[in-house]
Amino acid sequence: MLVLESDTHADVRRTLGLIGQMLGAPAAGETAWAAIEHQVRTAAARVPPARRGQRVYFEVGAGPYAAGEASFIGQTLARLGMANIVPASLGPFPRLNPEFVLRAAPDIVMAPARDVALMPARPGWAGLRALKGSACGFDGPRYELLIRPGPRLGEGALLLADCLAGMPPVEDKLAAK
Repeated sequence: MLVLESDTHADVRRTLGLIGQMLGAPAAGETAWAAIEHQVRTAAARVPPARRGQRVYFEVGAGPYAAGEASFIGQTLARLGMANIVPASLGPFPRLNPEFVLRAAPDIVMAPARDVALMPARPGWAGLRALKGSACGFDGPRYELLIRPGPRLGEGALLLADCLAGMPPVEDKLAAK
C-alpha cells in the first residue's frame, strides 16, 4: 500500500510526478501540473483588482479550523492575490479560538454554505463585515473539491476566483471617509 499526502502545492506536484512514474508515464505528472498551473493563472486573472490583497478566513471545520497560509488552500489564495488571516506560523490547518477570527476581522469568509449560514449565530460573529455580503458558501461537492489537494487543484482555484468575482463591488475607501 502506498499513501501519498499533499499539504502544499509542491507536494501536489511531487505526488503527480510520482504517480506518473509508477504508471510508467513520467511525463504525465508534469503535463498534469502544467494544466493546474494554467488554471491557477487563469483564475488569478479573474479576481477583480479591488479584491486583491483582501484578508480571507477559509474555514475547513467548525472548530473553527482554518486553512492557514502554509496550506495548499492558503497557497492557492496567495496565488490569487489574496491575504490570509491565519499566518503560516500557526500551521497549515490550525484550530483557532473564535476570538482570533473576530479580532482579525477578515474582509472575506469562505466555508461550506451551511456553516456560513450559521456563522452569525456564533457569539460576536454577527458583526463581522465579511458576513454582510463578502462570504463564499460552497455546496458539498464544490467544497470537497476545494479541500482535497490533487489534480483538481486548478479547478479549485477557478472556483475561488469565480466566487470572488461574483461578490458585490468593493466600496471605494475614499468615498467611505
